[in-house]
Amino acid sequence: MAGLLVELARRGHRIRAVAPITVAERGRGAAFRAAHPELNVHWFIVPSFEIATGIPPSEEYRESEGVALRRAAQPLVAARSPDVVMIGRESFASHVPQLARAWRRPCVLLARGNPTRLIIDGLYPPVQAEQFIAQFRSVDLIVAVATHLEEGLRRLGLAHVLTIPNAVDLDVFAPRPRSAELAHALGISPDAIVVLHASNMSPLKRPLDLLRAVAHLRTSLPRLVCVVVGDGPLRRLVEETGDELGLSRVLRFTGWVSHERMPELISVADLVAMPSAAEGLARVYLEAQACGRVLVASDIPAAREVVRHGGTGLLFRSGDHEDLAAQLATAANDPDLREEIGRQARHYVAQRHDLQQMVSAYEGVLTDVSRRRAHPVGTP
Repeated sequence: MAGLLVELARRGHRIRAVAPITVAERGRGAAFRAAHPELNVHWFIVPSFEIATGIPPSEEYRESEGVALRRAAQPLVAARSPDVVMIGRESFASHVPQLARAWRRPCVLLARGNPTRLIIDGLYPPVQAEQFIAQFRSVDLIVAVATHLEEGLRRLGLAHVLTIPNAVDLDVFAPRPRSAELAHALGISPDAIVVLHASNMSPLKRPLDLLRAVAHLRTSLPRLVCVVVGDGPLRRLVEETGDELGLSRVLRFTGWVSHERMPELISVADLVAMPSAAEGLARVYLEAQACGRVLVASDIPAAREVVRHGGTGLLFRSGDHEDLAAQLATAANDPDLREEIGRQARHYVAQRHDLQQMVSAYEGVLTDVSRRRAHPVGTP
C-alpha cells in the first residue's frame, strides 16, 4: 500500500494518509513520516496491530479503532475535501464507508485478502462476515489484488469489483548475489542451501509446517539453513518447536525487519517457502520471484495465480509438510532447476506485476470513480 501511495504522489497526486500505529511503534512511524513527507501521514493509536488470524477483533477494539480513525481523519477532510477516499485494508470497511458518505465523497476499497479470503471460503464467523459484506456493498468500487478474490466476491453477489494485481518494484527487487556480509552475520556458510520464510507468524501462515519439513530433511540435506523473517503471535511457539525438533543449529531468526531490508534478505536465500493456508496475493511471492529465487508455496488460489509448477515456482499440497519437504529437496538438489525457475519467475513478474503498471491502473480507476461521482449518468 505504501509503495502505491508513494508512486501516486510522485506522479503529482496529493495524498493524505491516515494509518494505525501502536505506542511502541511510534518511533518507526516518525521515521517513516520523515522519509515520506509526500504522503502527509497522520497516525492514530491502536492498542495492537490486527493481523490475519482468522479471528475477528473484539467489538471494544473495533469501536476504539473507529473513534481514533475518525478523530485523525476529520481535520484533514475539514481542511480540504478529498476527491476519492481509498480504504487500504478491509478491516477499515467497518468505519470508512460511513465517513465517506458523510463527506459526500466516492469510496474505493482494496480487497487484499484479510478477511476477504476467509469470508469467501466460509471460514469467518457468519455474523461478522455479513457485516463486512454489507459494508463492501456500500462502497463505490472494490479493487481486488488478485483474480481469485474478484471471482469470490462476485459469487457473494458483489458486482462492483475489478482486479488490479499486487505488484513489485523491479528495480529494488532484482537478482543479486548473496551478500557475504549478511550471510556471515546470520552464521550461514558459503556452501549452505538457504530456505527463507517471511511472515507475521500467524496461524494462517502455518510456519510450523516449514519447521516439520526442514526437520524431515535434516539428514538428507545437512547443508540446509532456514532463515525466519518476521514476528507475530506464533514466534515463541516456532522457536520452542524448533528446539524440540533439534533444529537449533539450522534456524536463524531475524525478528521484524523493515521492508527496505527485504531485497538483501531474499537474496541470501536459494528458496523462499510460503506454507500459508490462505493469502490474497502475498507480496513476498512476487518479491521472491523478482529476485530470481525459487518460490515454494502451498497450492492455494493465490499461489496458483503466480506459480506455474516447475516453471515460475513450485507448489505443494497445503498442510502437507512431507510434500513441502519433497519440493524443497527437489530444488535444493538441482542448481540448474533453481536457475531456470528463477529466470522464468523474474520474466513473469516483469510482464504481469510491474509496480508502474499497477500505479497507472490505479491512477485510471481513481480518476474514473471521482469523475463518475462528480458527473453522474444523465447529467451534463
